[in-house]
Amino acid sequence: MRAKHEALEKISEIVREHGLTLEEVKVTLEESIRQNEQSSGSLLGRILGYLGGIFIFAGLGVFIALNWEVMNSAARIVITLGSGIAAFVMAIVASTDERYTRVRTPLYLIAAALQPVGLLVAIDEYSSGGDWHHAVLLTAGIMGFQQAAIFWQKRDTTLLFTTLLFVLWFFGTALDFVSVGEEFNALILGASTVIFCLGLERTPHRAITPFWYLAGSVLFFHGLFELVQHTAIELVFLAVACAGVFLSTYVRSRALLLACTVAILAYISYFTAEHFQDSLGWPLVLIVLGLVFISLSAVAMRINRRYISN
Repeated sequence: MRAKHEALEKISEIVREHGLTLEEVKVTLEESIRQNEQSSGSLLGRILGYLGGIFIFAGLGVFIALNWEVMNSAARIVITLGSGIAAFVMAIVASTDERYTRVRTPLYLIAAALQPVGLLVAIDEYSSGGDWHHAVLLTAGIMGFQQAAIFWQKRDTTLLFTTLLFVLWFFGTALDFVSVGEEFNALILGASTVIFCLGLERTPHRAITPFWYLAGSVLFFHGLFELVQHTAIELVFLAVACAGVFLSTYVRSRALLLACTVAILAYISYFTAEHFQDSLGWPLVLIVLGLVFISLSAVAMRINRRYISN
């Protein structure tokens, strides 16, 4: 009760200090309560929309799995590609009606999962063999063009997410097709993804950057480690990971900070095991390594609190 009384006294002081009227305070409080209720309703609607999408996708998946063997080629294409196209059309229609905007994202994601499967099924059913790269390139190209075209019109962040997914799939397959090594493939795709996310930071679509920062940096560090492992420039990996920590403070990305911190810790563990495992000082090295881990975690938390959270 005392805390409540003190809070009311502070409110009275603010009202007197700024010359506010009772009606102004009442209107402001009512507006705040109404916005909170709308926010709660929006969150609940979004959760129910995602749950509905998950159940629809699960139902389709179970139905397809149970009846796949008894279906002919046309039925298999209709149940996969047809369902994906139907979900995509429903998502586009939902985007034009405010009453159904909460189901738009689940429908886009269902369509993005079913349509490429349907295209690959159609190619498999009616093709006469050939290089698998051609089928994947055709599928990823069609899906990337479709998602990009609708994104250009709707400016929906979910469509940008799926567009980036299919573009990476396309170029990853293309690089593999021209015999680019796995490590160079991962390095190129990872670096391109992180750079693309840097460009999204000041746009309305920055909500997708945490996932792609994490995915891109994992790809990048995987490719970089495979390239420099057991070479004279192996320590370049550690230097790049440390530089990534500084980059994460600039863009204020927890996902990038996490990936770079894990990369540093993983490399220190690898380097220690590689060079000190058979040494009599191994227990001491483990203790030192533990202290390094604790220090790095404290530094990461301090960076997050000082430069990212604020």
